[in-house]
Amino acid sequence: MLQARTVFGTGETHGILQQFGARVGASSEGLGWTSAFASTQREQPFEGRFHALSDCLMVLHRGGPVDVAFNMGGRSVSRHIPKGGIFFLPAGHECNVHLRGPLETTHIYLRAHLFEAESGSPAAAAGLAPIFGERDPVLEHLAGAVGEIVAESAPSLSVDPIAQALANRFIDINFKKPSAGPARRDYRLTERQLRRVREFIDQNIDSDIRLNAMAGACGVSPDYFLRMFKSAVGVSPYQYLLNLRVDRAKILLSDETCSLAEVALRCGFSHQEHLSRMFRRFTGVAPGRYRRGSN
Repeated sequence: MLQARTVFGTGETHGILQQFGARVGASSEGLGWTSAFASTQREQPFEGRFHALSDCLMVLHRGGPVDVAFNMGGRSVSRHIPKGGIFFLPAGHECNVHLRGPLETTHIYLRAHLFEAESGSPAAAAGLAPIFGERDPVLEHLAGAVGEIVAESAPSLSVDPIAQALANRFIDINFKKPSAGPARRDYRLTERQLRRVREFIDQNIDSDIRLNAMAGACGVSPDYFLRMFKSAVGVSPYQYLLNLRVDRAKILLSDETCSLAEVALRCGFSHQEHLSRMFRRFTGVAPGRYRRGSN
């Protein structure tokens, strides 16, 4: 049965940033993200408590080095953390943190369900070990991508694959997987399911299309759809959707009576600037220039 994901808002975070007056540059609040919540900010020195949540938190240090002290379960750890260092607080854990200097950070909260499929454990998020400032190039790269996406105010569909990749990486580096069971059947999306996805997008391209809606068109869960779609098509659902939006924009741009703002709305982009940014990324030219060239 398809399970709807709830929007991940500020109210489900620790509230540390609001409590200590961090200067937030960008946030996923109001973007409809369901698998993650992210923000980029400049934090000031503080001493506060991160209480236990049902989801996980990672913090990427985009500046540094900086001194940070942690206290978890009576264990005290002091670190001189370099730029690129990672703090990871698994679900069900609480920690006192003392940040001793100003710091540019990216906070990313990850839903607990992201850890279940990869590990095979329904309690995987709580079974992970905390990380106190260590560096990992893969985590740093993925978290940097999330920071760029939140700065673009992109929808949930754009960050879902990266949130899953982050969860998979944490599983890889600090979770002991259970012994392998019987081999599982290699499931795939059928041609009929892929055709239904394309028809669903064509019919709803001017609206905010979410991952769970695309999965629903196939009659599968969002997690399964996310894994199987890229295997079948070669790109993520978000990239596939963007390609179709840009293709639709090319057609509409041939009609000079249709303004760029109207083209953006009819293709499902949030505004004209969003259309311009994505169109240029995929074609190398701005929509206006493309229109003049095609006419």
